[in-house]
Amino acid sequence: MSAIENIPVVDFSSILAASSADMKTLPAMEELRLAISGIGFVFLKNHGIDRKQVDDVFSSSVEFFSRPEVEKRQFWRQDGKSNHGYTCMEQERINPKNPGDLKESYDLCEKGMEDPVEIKETVTDLYDAFTTLTNKILESFGHMLDLQDPQFFMKAHNKMGLGYKENYTALRTLYYPSLPSSIDVKPGQLRCGEHVDYGSLTLLFLFQDENGGLQVKTRTGGYIDVPYMPEAVLLNGGALMQQWTGDKIYAAPHRVLVPDDETVKERVRQSIAFFVHPDNEVLVETIDGSNKYTPVTAQEDTEKRFLYSYDIEL
Repeated sequence: MSAIENIPVVDFSSILAASSADMKTLPAMEELRLAISGIGFVFLKNHGIDRKQVDDVFSSSVEFFSRPEVEKRQFWRQDGKSNHGYTCMEQERINPKNPGDLKESYDLCEKGMEDPVEIKETVTDLYDAFTTLTNKILESFGHMLDLQDPQFFMKAHNKMGLGYKENYTALRTLYYPSLPSSIDVKPGQLRCGEHVDYGSLTLLFLFQDENGGLQVKTRTGGYIDVPYMPEAVLLNGGALMQQWTGDKIYAAPHRVLVPDDETVKERVRQSIAFFVHPDNEVLVETIDGSNKYTPVTAQEDTEKRFLYSYDIEL
């Protein structure tokens, strides 16, 4: 394991290639455990996802987000219980204490929806690749926590594939538009307010992130910048997984700042996130029997968090 500005980097190739029986003793497993239980974020290199699939989604996303607002709103995500569709500028308030976030996004969770053709044509293969990687990570978590059934977490995510309505897992393409000086940025407004992610875990690809902005809050309360590693995927734990594991997997707060530099501020920023959730009916209770957190179903937890984050009346 190596570290770049305090975000650990783990070579995932040995875990990806190992059988379940051989996985636990791999050195990379201990590196992964230390990272995900410590700072809560880790770069995975040699993760098995084709970067061309990622770049194709980035390119198609630019085509969609460059459309006039009236066209994008035909795909608007308006239902507070939905996890599919377009979110416009300032509609999402991921930190309810702040003004609406200065970003746009498109979430893909269900099949059969009327999606933009630009995005629909590129997303399926990447969604499947994310699902394959996620299953291996979930199995890794089972081993690192010495669960009697290492596939316990995998079995709780049976319906995270694209097209299931019984699971809130979604691929989100994020677009942070140019912010010229003519745009009025409100006091306390960020591109994405401080938050911890919902659900089990998040996988994130960054694009053009030499522009910067993503920061992770450390255990001591300070923030560190997340560096740009275009060939790696960034993994972090979700709030529900922290609850499930009795804090053995940590969900770290993070945010995306509005740049101070006017030149950088006018650049577009993009990322792709895969937000992983257990199946809706799964009852999440601490696996160590400590009752540290109140049991909750995955559906109840997610829908409650949606209500905190979205301005449905916008």
